[in-house]
Amino acid sequence: MYREFFSKRNLAYLAAIFTIFLTSGGIYLIVMEPSAMVSTGTGTSFLVRSSSSQTSTEFFVIFFLTLAGMLGFVVLERSLHRSFDLEGAKLKFVGGTALILIAVILIEYLLRAKLY
Repeated sequence: MYREFFSKRNLAYLAAIFTIFLTSGGIYLIVMEPSAMVSTGTGTSFLVRSSSSQTSTEFFVIFFLTLAGMLGFVVLERSLHRSFDLEGAKLKFVGGTALILIAVILIEYLLRAKLY
């Protein structure tokens, strides 16, 4: 039973999720325990305009956007395998590419909103 859980594929997925957790600011979230919102001059915001801090909401948004981008790469890789279903492969290719582009564009937008 545990051999199935510790297969190469499952360990790769766990390592990828752990890496996304770290790069999204998971350690900061655990250690600093930030709030979900911050007060600004005009009200409240989910986005801290600082590169040295973040809200817990930012962590979850970045985590899921990075996860969507990584899922796009997995779908893109699976679409490039030899397949007799060319229409399905094309659909996977377009879907994977769209996931990657959407994730990159939204992360870039959040970065610009955070820093400028």
